[in-house]
Amino acid sequence: MDDDDLDTSEYYRDAQSFRALKKRKSKTDSTADSGESCSKQNKAVDLLPVILESKTGREVKAYSLVFIHNCLEKCIGSYKSCSPLRNGNLIVKCCNVQQMTTLLQCTKLTDGGVSVEIAASSLRPLGARGVIYNVPLDISTDDLVVCFASQGVKFMKRFRFKSSDSSELKDSKSVFLQFTTADLPGEVKIGYLFFRVKQYVPTPLR
Repeated sequence: MDDDDLDTSEYYRDAQSFRALKKRKSKTDSTADSGESCSKQNKAVDLLPVILESKTGREVKAYSLVFIHNCLEKCIGSYKSCSPLRNGNLIVKCCNVQQMTTLLQCTKLTDGGVSVEIAASSLRPLGARGVIYNVPLDISTDDLVVCFASQGVKFMKRFRFKSSDSSELKDSKSVFLQFTTADLPGEVKIGYLFFRVKQYVPTPLR
C-alpha cells in the first residue's frame, strides 16, 4: 500500500467516526430536549392558581390590600400575583408547587392581630376555547351539538347580536366552542364541510 492509499483510508475512518459521533450527539440532544419539554409541561399542569374564599361573611377583596399582601407573604413568602374576582374572592398565582400546597392547606390569614377564616381551592384548568365563522343559520343548535359530540366539544353556543333597525337579538354565523382538552384543534367538521377554529378572545371588561 502506497502513501496515497494510506492517507485515503485514514480519511474514511475519520469521516465515519465523525458521522457516528454526530449521530450519537444528535440523539442525546433530542432526548434531553424531550425530557426538558416534558418537565416544563408537568410543572405547568401541576402549578394551578388558588382561589381564596372568605368564611366570615365579608368578601376577601374587601379587606385592606396591604393586610392581604402581608398575610400571603407570611403564609407562603413571595408569590407571583394576586387578583380580585367578581364574586369577591381572590385568585393567587404561586411561584412553585410547594407554595400552592401550603396555601391550599391554609384555613386562616393572620396579620397584626387581625385574622380572616378562608377556604382555599385550586382552579382547575378550563378546556381550550375557540370560534368558528360563517356557520349557516339554517343549522339548528341541536344539529350542531350532534355534530360536535364526537369532536371533543363540551359546550357550544351561537353568538347573537342586536341589529340597528331592531332591539331584538338575532343569531349570527359565529359559534363559540369550548373543548374538553387544553389543545385547540385546527378545524371541526359540520356535515361534509370543515370549519377553521380560531382562538377565542373575550371582550375586555368595562
